[in-house]
Amino acid sequence: MWAVISDLSTHTGWRPALEEFRQLSEGPLDVGSRIREVLRWRSRRIEIEDIVTALDPPHRFSIRGSWKAADFELTLTLEPVEEGSAVTFDWPLYPRSLLLRVAAPFLGSAMRRATREEAWLLKAFVEDLPPGAR
Repeated sequence: MWAVISDLSTHTGWRPALEEFRQLSEGPLDVGSRIREVLRWRSRRIEIEDIVTALDPPHRFSIRGSWKAADFELTLTLEPVEEGSAVTFDWPLYPRSLLLRVAAPFLGSAMRRATREEAWLLKAFVEDLPPGAR
């Protein structure tokens, strides 16, 4: 599963809101690497430049990003389980606009649904890969 999470080119295959997710900085992916993220959420196109804040193979991948409405952090943590790995998504959102601060409690359930969907799609994506590519 780590091979999929750490390969940025796979993210659009299991994160349905993403249109683009690619490294902008030179060299191998590492803490400090910059990533361009373009996503569609509720018919809005959002462009974000993320920075990798943690990269602890094969356990944790974290990015921090922001756009005009909010700052966020996304951490994917993998823990070994009897049959593979369990992945946990932690995705705190820090609203910057008054509108988003008011809407945040209502967006929470939509974000939790989206996160559950991404976790399910990641599992399906990994299971569809040949064993050596996981």
